[in-house]
Amino acid sequence: MEGANLALSNNLTVIVAILGLVILALVIFLFRLKSKLNALQAKYDFFTQGKEANIDVVLTETLNELHKAQSELAALENKHAKLHEQVQGCLQNVKLIRYDAFEAMGGEMSYSILLTDAKKDGLLLTSIYGREESRCYAKDIKGGKSAYPLAEEEQKLL
Repeated sequence: MEGANLALSNNLTVIVAILGLVILALVIFLFRLKSKLNALQAKYDFFTQGKEANIDVVLTETLNELHKAQSELAALENKHAKLHEQVQGCLQNVKLIRYDAFEAMGGEMSYSILLTDAKKDGLLLTSIYGREESRCYAKDIKGGKSAYPLAEEEQKLL
């Protein structure tokens, strides 16, 4: 026993240094754990919105809200698709050109109007103004083309 006491007293400085290093390592480990715990507490407070609540209840409510939002989003996407399809048939392109149909006339009293949807289906209205008379023509348009011959001004609209 006396030999052990002698060995310990001779190496007391080394033993104290080793214990000091162990304590330092434990203090560093403690501070790292404390920072991780603070981060975890902040996340917990975010999810529970500062209320004292069970995390299971909060997560269940959050998942229920998420499923509800996803179903509402799917319904909105479906409605958007229907509206988009409906709008394709609506009047989307309107063009007008005014011109002098006859050289002796002035004031650009003749005109052509193009009215088409997104598929370029619609009609072309032309009014030719003359001193003695005025004539109107309507030509249907399918896919941006007409089955009827078009005047130069009408072709500019297409």
